Amino acid sequence: MQSALCRRFLIGWIMVVAVSPSFASEIETRYATVVYEREELLKRFNDELRLRSLSYMMRGRSSMTLSDEVRNKVEVVIDRVQNVLEMFPRGMKFRIVLLASEEDVAKVYRTKYYKNAEFIAFYAPREKTIYVSVRDATLHVLAHEVAHVVIDHYFGISPSVKIHEVLSQYVEANLED
Repeated sequence: MQSALCRRFLIGWIMVVAVSPSFASEIETRYATVVYEREELLKRFNDELRLRSLSYMMRGRSSMTLSDEVRNKVEVVIDRVQNVLEMFPRGMKFRIVLLASEEDVAKVYRTKYYKNAEFIAFYAPREKTIYVSVRDATLHVLAHEVAHVVIDHYFGISPSVKIHEVLSQYVEANLED
């Protein structure tokens, strides 16, 4: 029994290591660390993350480099999500891992939860990490996942998955008001 459990753990750990790319770069924001393997992923993420009516929130922020622009955009999204939810958790820190595609997101999800899913992004609460496909990283997708983070950090005991989803969808619907 114990050896079977150890073997399962070892296989799961090997799968995580095999599926997880060796990340080379990080960008620190006030709340999040954006983690990416290649510069092209960061560029694609930045290109897909269009702030649209929230662009005014970029005024006064210096964006000299690609990293600066991504940092500023991520902070704008986080600030807006907190304002929509009227939740401002103290000490909130989390990671955003940029993956190339929906298929990569599915692989990570399958490795972590032993389930198949067709997500373009998801939040792993135990790791305090958002995994997102850069091909699909729109303003609304990122805001939805950040809402999960804010809700998770705000409450001492996290609400049910259904409540998380309702509040995250509320953020999406009210993001650009």
